[in-house]
Amino acid sequence: MNTSPQLLHAITGDPSNPLKEPTFAVADENGNVFVADSGNHLVKVFDPKGKFLFQFGGQESKKPLLYPYGIGVLNKERIIVADTGAGALYEYNAQGEQVRAWLEPGAGSQPAGVFVAPDKTVYVTDLAGKKVLVFSEPGQLLRKIEPQNVSLGSPLGIEVNLDGTVWVADGGNYNIKLMGKDALVKAVFDGGPKNPLSMAKGLAVDKQGRIYVADTMSNAVRVFDGQGNDLFTLGRDKENTFRLPNGLSIDKTGKIYIADQGNNKIQVWGWK
Repeated sequence: MNTSPQLLHAITGDPSNPLKEPTFAVADENGNVFVADSGNHLVKVFDPKGKFLFQFGGQESKKPLLYPYGIGVLNKERIIVADTGAGALYEYNAQGEQVRAWLEPGAGSQPAGVFVAPDKTVYVTDLAGKKVLVFSEPGQLLRKIEPQNVSLGSPLGIEVNLDGTVWVADGGNYNIKLMGKDALVKAVFDGGPKNPLSMAKGLAVDKQGRIYVADTMSNAVRVFDGQGNDLFTLGRDKENTFRLPNGLSIDKTGKIYIADQGNNKIQVWGWK
């Protein structure tokens, strides 16, 4: 097996309906891929091979999406979308029909990254409040995680460990932070003095504990161990490059979905 993942394929949409500046992609339990097609103000859904299935959140919706950013899949019947442009968090059903708002526009929050924990607790980064919002599966706000010792600048990507500690990609401070359940920041790393992160937007953690970070302005995805040591970098060879990589997610099979925002596609990586 290769020591680092390889590009498997890319999702670009149909020629007549291409992706535009996508910010995030996540797979459901069947391998279907939900993409925040932010430049088109839509969520698009593709099968595991990248064939377009349907889209939602457009003008026909109760409240059309302004700038969808993060997506969380609770189950095959419930999809959570963070509309960063509207400052809202919406729930949709499997047909792409809007069911209700978990956070209404104008409530003062600006949801961005979304992560669904194994127990179906939903964690959402709040750009406006510089905190993490935690919701129950039914959509009730349980608590807010506001770090007490180190501030968050622009919290974007998020992942939650099995022990309840929370990794956050802090784009505004160009680093990655690990917060404990007590809301104290336990660790901070920024890539080191020789190769600092340029603007960390996306973040995902695989089963081996490796942390994948979208180093956006460097046009690369860097991979670290839990102590912040560099392991390897994706996207710096001539065949496979990124342009402004953004959101990251990893599915149950280990496939890595990278929103290659500047190239208008989702890159899917894995081990061949």
